[in-house]
Amino acid sequence: MLNISLISLTSFILIYQNIIILNEETLILICFITFFFIAFNKLNETFYNDLTARSLKTKASLIASLNQLLVTLTRTINLQNEFKNLTVYFKNLKHHFLRLGVLISDKLPIFYTNESKIIYPKKIKFIQNLEQQTAKILALLLIQKLNKVVKIHYFCKHNLKMQYFLGVHKILLRECFNQLKIN
Repeated sequence: MLNISLISLTSFILIYQNIIILNEETLILICFITFFFIAFNKLNETFYNDLTARSLKTKASLIASLNQLLVTLTRTINLQNEFKNLTVYFKNLKHHFLRLGVLISDKLPIFYTNESKIIYPKKIKFIQNLEQQTAKILALLLIQKLNKVVKIHYFCKHNLKMQYFLGVHKILLRECFNQLKIN
């Protein structure tokens, strides 16, 4: 460090010799230089500590940012690899789907045959029962209608004594006898 007394003595000599002119600007310059000199000497360590702390903080922030960037890039690379594998997965899925389609097309007729072997006998049995029931109902309806016709015929022949019914009866009797004779 420079000695203050030496600086002061040199300044007085220069001012006395009129080498340095002492005016307002020069006085402001001297005060400014003195202020910076004192501030540098007294605050040197404080500024150093503050700048070191800021430097460490910036370094930590930069390292965290780079780590985050590394994680992001790693994820991006993994996603790209998975995307590349996606086409392989779709190809594998296509092969599995085709195999499933072939198996289904092979086994589906057998399945329907087995199902029809179970279902159709039941349906056929139901239809046979339905036909028997229908035949019985038709026979009963026909018998009822014939009974009504016979009763009406009997009523017209015996109670009303209509000639038409008497003649029809005789014609029917002759036809029955003729058929008996032929047989």
